Amino acid sequence: MPEGCKRGLAYGYHSKADMDVLSPAVSWWYNWTHVPDEGVRPDHYRTLGVEYVPMVWGGGNLDSAAAGRIASEIPEGARFLLGFNEPNFGAQADLSAAEAAALWPHVEAVADARGLALVSPAVNFCGGDCQETDPFKYLDDFFAACSGCRVDYIGIHIYTGCKGEGDNQAQWLINHVETYKSRFDKPLWLTEFACDSAGSLAEQKEFLVDALAYLENEPRIAKYAWFSGRADNVRHASLLGDDGELNELGQAYVSAPQHACGASTE
Repeated sequence: MPEGCKRGLAYGYHSKADMDVLSPAVSWWYNWTHVPDEGVRPDHYRTLGVEYVPMVWGGGNLDSAAAGRIASEIPEGARFLLGFNEPNFGAQADLSAAEAAALWPHVEAVADARGLALVSPAVNFCGGDCQETDPFKYLDDFFAACSGCRVDYIGIHIYTGCKGEGDNQAQWLINHVETYKSRFDKPLWLTEFACDSAGSLAEQKEFLVDALAYLENEPRIAKYAWFSGRADNVRHASLLGDDGELNELGQAYVSAPQHACGASTE
């Protein structure tokens, strides 16, 4: 996969067959932990040119010893490290901005030990059981409490309706990205996104196609990852059917043009 390709996948249950059918267009993936899926170990993904991106998911028991262990277990070839997963959600990493900032030196230690670029905690709008409902405020508070910390990219998640203004089904997603662009000056990694109101596969597909056209052409988006390979909590969002089988949505994700790569995968 050429340098500069953006398209990835948030998914943690790959088989070799799954990876085979996604690899013509998906250049990277992550699985909310720091070691690859068992089904593609030790390096099936690398033979296909697909990059694995490890994550430090949360702050539980994260200290110097844990940071050293995580760094030692990350596989060869990694170039980036994702920070905490939705720490403003009680049901996810569940860290206040101040707590995340206090733990961030351990995340930096993992990255420094392996020479990895760092992606910030990945935030999202939260409703109910939240450290903070507003992801923009959470990041502001995190950076205020972590002024000396290293962050190379901003991590974000966006789940929004399929319909927006005009004919662009991804307009509401676009609006959120534009707000992140105006609030923060670093490149963005959109590490989860999908339409969370799709009433049909056709609606989800229209959203996906419009979202990819924007994300591929937006220079501030460094990487993006659809949620997910097989999703049981977002309707009509799965890209995979049976083992190693792209469904209609998966075919659309793989075949959509990749302008950042300099060519279409069609």
